[in-house]
This record gives sequence, structure tokens and C-alpha cells, in this order.
Amino acid sequence: MQDDYFVLIRARSQQHPLLAWDQSASAFRKGKPVQVVEPVKLKLSEPVPPKPVMVDYHSLPSPVVSGRVKDALERERLHGVQLVPADVQVGESVLRYWLVHMWRRLACMDRGNSVFEEDADGHFLLSLDKLVLDEAVLGEVPLEERLAFRLAESVVHLFHRTVVEKVLSLSPPPEGLRFIPLAEWGDSSGFRCAKT
Repeated sequence: MQDDYFVLIRARSQQHPLLAWDQSASAFRKGKPVQVVEPVKLKLSEPVPPKPVMVDYHSLPSPVVSGRVKDALERERLHGVQLVPADVQVGESVLRYWLVHMWRRLACMDRGNSVFEEDADGHFLLSLDKLVLDEAVLGEVPLEERLAFRLAESVVHLFHRTVVEKVLSLSPPPEGLRFIPLAEWGDSSGFRCAKT
């Protein structure tokens, strides 16, 4: 079960900008679906690359994806995931993207086998160097309800192998994202080169 999960991170590129909210994000921090009547407003986060290249995936740190990645995710009918239209201001242009609002959070970190540091009160993880999932907890959740979810203990977005395969099968391949096998992932994964 552990080997079936991947963590979604951004590709290593100084040209692919990070994103930031251009409105209040409080509704998205409550762990439940949001009511949206118009696209959320996002902008490029500082430092903005001199020539930003917009790709299929950007980090808010919540995933923000292009329409074609959104379509692939939508076909999987992901329980606990809401695809919210997002308008990203890029210079004089406004581009339509989709915020992957993973309101379903599973508390399934195996604290005995994961490697992490937490604050003095034990309320927040300061670092997560190795994540091991509690397979007993996952086993209690039907597979169709855990194809994609956010870890409750930390801001980590997990995708099941079947979803990863669908996204990576897009033609041409999606740009700007990397799916790291859970066994290889840690807080420093974003700074390591992708394996070839």
C-alpha cells in the first residue's frame, strides 16, 4: 500500500513561478468543500522570474493545474477533492488554471516509523524527512476514497499510482510537475534532481 502513493511537487525550474493568493484564502483552510461563485484570484509569488513560464502545474502550495491536468483528475472522480477555477494574473494577462482543493485530510502518518521534527508542544511538524503511512489506518478507508488526499499532519498532497499514471499519460506529457514515490520523498525532495 505504501508503494502505491506518490507526492506531487513542482519541477526544478527557476522559470516556473510559485503562486500566491490575490484574495483571502481562509475558506480553503477549513478542511471542507468551498462554495465558489467566481474563479479565485491568484498571482505570481515573489520573487517573480524575469520571464515566467506558465506550465501545467504550479504550487500555492496547494496544487494549481492546467485545464488538461484538471480534466484528467476530474475523470478519476476523486473523493474529497474539489477542482476550483482560478484566474492567475501574469503581467497584463489573466490565465485560467484550476486549484486542486484537497479538503479530505487523512491522519495516517506512522509516527513510529516516519522521521520528523515537531514543535515543543507537539502540535506542528517543523520538518518531515521520511514519511511512512499507517497502513492499518489506510486499510480502513476504501481505495476509491483515498485516491488523492492531503496528509492531516502536514501539507503533503498524496496521489495513488492509478491517478499518477493517468496524469502522466497525457500527450504531450505535462510540464512543471514531478510525482515522487513516497519511499523517496522528504522535505528536501524539491531540491534534488529528478532521477533519469
